[in-house]
Amino acid sequence: MDIPDFFTDKDKILNYDFSLDEFIGSDIDESYVIDNISVPGDQGELCRGYFKSILLGYNHIFISKLLTKLGPNSNLCLPLLHKWSNKVQINNILIISHPEDAQRICKKHIKKAPIFKSLLSTSIISTTDNEDWSNQRNEMNMTFLPKTSLKQIFPISQSRASHCSILLKDKSENYRKPVNMSDFFLNETQAQLQLAMFGFSDEFQKKTNQKIRDAFAGINSEYIGEFSEDALNETVRSDGPASKLFHESTDIQQNIGNMILFAFAGHDTTGHTLTWLLYELCKHPQYKRTLINEIDDYWMTYEKEDYDTFYQLPFMTKCITETLRMWPALANGTYRELETDETIVGHDGQKVKVPRGTYCQIINWTRHRNPELWGKDANVFNPHRDFDDSEIWNNEGFGHYNVASKRYSPFTFSPRNCIGKNFSHMEMRLILLNLFCDYDFELSKEQLKTVDDPKYMGINTFTLGPQSIYKDELLGLYINVIPRKSRM
Repeated sequence: MDIPDFFTDKDKILNYDFSLDEFIGSDIDESYVIDNISVPGDQGELCRGYFKSILLGYNHIFISKLLTKLGPNSNLCLPLLHKWSNKVQINNILIISHPEDAQRICKKHIKKAPIFKSLLSTSIISTTDNEDWSNQRNEMNMTFLPKTSLKQIFPISQSRASHCSILLKDKSENYRKPVNMSDFFLNETQAQLQLAMFGFSDEFQKKTNQKIRDAFAGINSEYIGEFSEDALNETVRSDGPASKLFHESTDIQQNIGNMILFAFAGHDTTGHTLTWLLYELCKHPQYKRTLINEIDDYWMTYEKEDYDTFYQLPFMTKCITETLRMWPALANGTYRELETDETIVGHDGQKVKVPRGTYCQIINWTRHRNPELWGKDANVFNPHRDFDDSEIWNNEGFGHYNVASKRYSPFTFSPRNCIGKNFSHMEMRLILLNLFCDYDFELSKEQLKTVDDPKYMGINTFTLGPQSIYKDELLGLYINVIPRKSRM
């Protein structure tokens, strides 16, 4: 018995039989109903529907529809079919949408559910051993500190951001055709990762960039193994801060897992955030104009970008913050295993006790768009939104610590928050500064049709990206590139 997972070739997923009759109610089915938490209805049908939504990329919508019946702050229990520990099982999983429960569980229950263990072994994101995680985290922290590692690689990231403006002109064939900005941004963030964080050669980056991104999208996914081996060999010849992590490590499986993790999460989340941001700016030209004016003012003040001046881009920060709210790349949030018995809020508001060992998904999508937490315009892009100080660095324009609140956790909560967040924020600002210096943007004629489509909510597999308007590709967002006469 076997089932597909996130990185199964997409053709196999599309042709998979989702009846699941051989699994539901069999010896591998360990799910059970928890009063006041389990979703009412046929548990077999819920298992089928939930599993299918995960594999086809609409599980954030599936869960949202359940919450329309039970309330936006409701916690849910669903039967989950998975092979997280290299064997097919059906277990309960708690979907945590209640803001107080979400924050508390993330901070208290550090142990990860083994969702990524079959692919990523004992990488920092997939290890279920808290001591192992802590040791890896301590070793990696220096790699992403702004005043040490990021300051050293800033010129490389800066140079690539400047170069990407030239590439965009070529991609648009001198402004004659729309550009798939999803593919463009994913290419650029993968290039930034390899060139800056790892210090890989441009030759290696060019050779592997498209192939590894295709593999993560389910096209020739077997290349992931080949890439991880080649990339680990490349770290021996490289002195980037991420490469140095592998110089003395002897745990081969952990190294492979961390290399795959860095190659995927180190580019994919940032690329999607930039794409969604540009989409929203094109939908709201008044905000786009405000951002362009801020960028022009920046270039009038500085001849070159500097990390220490990013605080002078407060509106850019508001746009990024609002994009991370509306379109969190990690819409699924984080997955944990309860380390002790826990009490959470049930459907009727009363407390419900759930046992140690239960899997939890602390989902971002539902809290980030919850009208009870954000107001009636929760589904509208509004960078002038009244963010709490903890959600936007005290409105100081830019910062280094993790932004989070009970209702907002794009990089999840400490202590297990995203270790690469500072690099992500740095490269996003560099890319935006350079692109809007030279270009304006508008949605292509075909892409415009998605603006008023309530079903256009992205495709959510491992991360949340824009589903292409063309049937022959998975991800895509098409935008016209317009040269600006002057940056000032």
